[in-house]
Amino acid sequence: MTLRRLALVGLSTWCMLGCSTVPFSEIDLASVENADPQAVREQFSLELPERFRIVNTVTFQFGGKASSAIGYTEVDTSTKTFTVVGLHPAGGFKLFELSGDSENVECTFALEEFTRRGDFARAVGEDTRRMYFDRIPARDAKISKGKNRIFFRQPAADGEMEYVFAGTDGVLVEKHYYENGSKVWSASYYEYLRKNGKLYPAGIILKHHEYRYRLVVRLKEIWS
Repeated sequence: MTLRRLALVGLSTWCMLGCSTVPFSEIDLASVENADPQAVREQFSLELPERFRIVNTVTFQFGGKASSAIGYTEVDTSTKTFTVVGLHPAGGFKLFELSGDSENVECTFALEEFTRRGDFARAVGEDTRRMYFDRIPARDAKISKGKNRIFFRQPAADGEMEYVFAGTDGVLVEKHYYENGSKVWSASYYEYLRKNGKLYPAGIILKHHEYRYRLVVRLKEIWS
């Protein structure tokens, strides 16, 4: 079987999934009545890694169907640069490789099956930024509290970003982007792990409400 044919089989073998299912444990909620939102924000910012290299599995879900790949991701939040490499989950060969920053993305390699489906590199770059960039609200963000959640809201791009913090450790659990009062996309973070004093979500679910797809990211290895 050719490399191209194997890629098509691996990426076009669809399975029916319940896309509303959350395959991760929800955080244990706690009262935030006495919590200082700015202290929560500051502590979380100190515990996020500035640079990291991770290996994960990424499952793309759309219309009740799904396909998966293995991903290598390298991020530097100080310079807002990233590199993403996608590998075939069975064959282990490279499907694509791209890198970018806060505004641009360059695809250095991709199988034809990806590049002929619209601007593939831009789509992957945008979702990488949504998940791993800008996870700390601004100091002047508007703050409100619920019973067990702290909300930060601030202007972003053509709309507004909302950050939701919760749990006994006060971690980021959700990030939502709105335009004209409608939710465009959301990122949810689950099961934080600690390595070398830094926090890493073991699971991330990215939902694009406008295009109606979902990415489920499972952390497999932390390289640095």
